[in-house]
Amino acid sequence: MRGVVLLLLLAGLVFSSERMSLDLSFKKKKGLSEVKEFREMVRELLKEDFVEVAPGIKVKKGCRIEKGVASWYGGRFHGRKTANGEIYNLFKFTAASRTLPLGTYVLVRNEENGKVITVRINDRGPYVDGRIIDLSQAAAYKLGMMKDGVAMVQVIPLRCLSPESLSRFYDEIILDIANTY
Repeated sequence: MRGVVLLLLLAGLVFSSERMSLDLSFKKKKGLSEVKEFREMVRELLKEDFVEVAPGIKVKKGCRIEKGVASWYGGRFHGRKTANGEIYNLFKFTAASRTLPLGTYVLVRNEENGKVITVRINDRGPYVDGRIIDLSQAAAYKLGMMKDGVAMVQVIPLRCLSPESLSRFYDEIILDIANTY
């Protein structure tokens, strides 16, 4: 999460360089050299190679993107402890994964209808072969997969998204993250 926020702040600094240079004109020379180093670091980050994995979604090359079947779990588990110790709430945007670290924020894209949601991994599972992620009932509803119970999805860690993709989904990501707790 901190990495995503830092990347957004860094991108904002790069794209507002004219304003920044005006604001810094009164600073000491030592401060200017630090800002130049900082800008160079940001430029290097933005030069990273990205590949498009879906329309409007680019990710860093080499990042592990999972594609597969998602399912959801709801009422039977509501109120029980999850793998990270918190109580499962079917109305929050959370998910279970066998491989992703607990606390990881991921963008889940339904490949059948193009809908996306950001969820936080707080549990382990799914325990059905062939499935890569179990979403909370609320997350499944937002992705439009309640009727079928399963959907083909892409699971993309937020830290892998390009600055363009982050800015494209920024408002939605922020609202979804607020609904993970």
